[in-house]
Amino acid sequence: MKFPALLRRRSRENGEGGAASTARSRPDPAAASPILGRYRNIHKTDVRHARMLYTLGILCFIYGGLFTLVGTVLLLPLLIPVIILAALVIWLLPDTGRPPLRPVEFLLFAFLIALLCWPDYLGLDLPGLPWITAVRLVGIPLALLMLISLSVSSQFRARMLEVMNISPLIWRAMVAFVVLSLVSLVFSRNPANSISKFFVAQLYWTSMFFVSLYVFSLPGRLDKLQKFVILIAIFVSFIGLWEWKLQAVPWAGHIPDILKIEDPVVQKILSFRARAASGIYRIQSKFTTPLGFAEYLAFATPFVIHACVAARQLWAKVAVAAIIPLIFYNIILTDSRLGVVGFGISFLLYLLAWGFLRWRRQKASMLGTLILVAYPFVAVSFFAATFFVHRLKLMVWGGGAQSFSTASRQEQVSMALPQIFSHPWGFGIGQGAQTLDFRNLAGELTIDSYYLVVALEYGVVGFLLYYGMFLYAIYLAGRTIFRVNSAEAFNLVPLAITLVNFIVIKSIFAQQENHPLIFIILGAIIATMWRIEKQTPGSVLPLPPVPEVAAKPAPLRPKMALY
Repeated sequence: MKFPALLRRRSRENGEGGAASTARSRPDPAAASPILGRYRNIHKTDVRHARMLYTLGILCFIYGGLFTLVGTVLLLPLLIPVIILAALVIWLLPDTGRPPLRPVEFLLFAFLIALLCWPDYLGLDLPGLPWITAVRLVGIPLALLMLISLSVSSQFRARMLEVMNISPLIWRAMVAFVVLSLVSLVFSRNPANSISKFFVAQLYWTSMFFVSLYVFSLPGRLDKLQKFVILIAIFVSFIGLWEWKLQAVPWAGHIPDILKIEDPVVQKILSFRARAASGIYRIQSKFTTPLGFAEYLAFATPFVIHACVAARQLWAKVAVAAIIPLIFYNIILTDSRLGVVGFGISFLLYLLAWGFLRWRRQKASMLGTLILVAYPFVAVSFFAATFFVHRLKLMVWGGGAQSFSTASRQEQVSMALPQIFSHPWGFGIGQGAQTLDFRNLAGELTIDSYYLVVALEYGVVGFLLYYGMFLYAIYLAGRTIFRVNSAEAFNLVPLAITLVNFIVIKSIFAQQENHPLIFIILGAIIATMWRIEKQTPGSVLPLPPVPEVAAKPAPLRPKMALY
């Protein structure tokens, strides 16, 4: 007997109608499996959902195939969807009002140590992955925690907005520069390299600027920054002396296999570094080049001078003053003119600022008036001495050994200007040296001036935005120093002088090794100006009070509040 007939027979035996029983005997698709509330089953007959699932599966298959084939070459571009998804998840976090701010502060100073104390060319080199260096191990969690803090606390967002609006022009210029950097990717000849450079810049520059806006708006953190910069200068200077004795970096030949990076650039860094014309060894300490080491020492000099002037005890003044010859001797051993120029600028500008403040605060004292009256003569005499004192002339302007370096910079300017004017929107981030296509005697692609790098990569508008925000920050800091009579304003002096050194040094030095420190200092200037304005009643928005740093540490440290 056929199956349908048998089924009808058994239905009649049970007393059920044929048509009705057939309808009831069919399984209900909606009740085929239990589902959670507010959810429904997706049936095979739902063509739209099926197409979406099939499309998603095909895209995942293609994405996985591309990652397998070219992941080692185009790793960062392939990670863009993952980065966008992570940012979306962070943005959708609920407003708990409990941002992880204490780790943010801790990681910022840990980032300074990783940046300035650990060689960036020592790290894990795993197959198919970028170098895992100390700055990346600290910088990535720091940026993520900052984004999480902004997402989960409306109060923290209000605090950040208030600090930023002390100088809206600077943060808007920063955002505009980021947008321009993103747009420059369209004009890049090497999009993969430019995308990598773009994300590195946002991690080390932009995020550090916004993190420092919060950290240095807290009381006592600027003093902590100054101590860190000075102690690190001492640390790397002693490494420089050790290196001069060995005529090689101390860890060369003693690097564990787990930290070795097999790259020609790293091998060149670890090799004997000497100026071709003189053959004299040039120390570089933990930095990748002698110029980068000299640049950091020039940045640290204003902080050392400030600590010496601000110290109250005589022994403290003497101890800090002893650091100055240590720094200068290391600059001499780098055989770097930019270090000497930054060192001299630090003293000249600090003398001017101190003399003006002395004259303003103590009218009865003749010292401030004497400094202001004699300052033009001192500045002109020092400038003239760089031409007529042979030793000083060699350190500032160079001699025969530096003549090729000077000639190459002049040739680069003549090569770059026509390209900048013919392509004023830039050639894409990370493409400055490739666009200029200037090679040294060894046949290596090089570019010396960061002015040319910014103009070639970001165009004329990018050049104005980039250097404009630093110049405007110097102007704001100088105006505050001369108008406000307070310890907070006095602390702006070394920060502003460091930015002046940065603007001057970048005219002859294109390396970006110390740029994160400069963006941290830029944020510290804005945050300090906010603290100065906060001390004026009615000048800021009413927010929960910020706990002041105690003069002596308490035996049990209380749990940190939001601010």
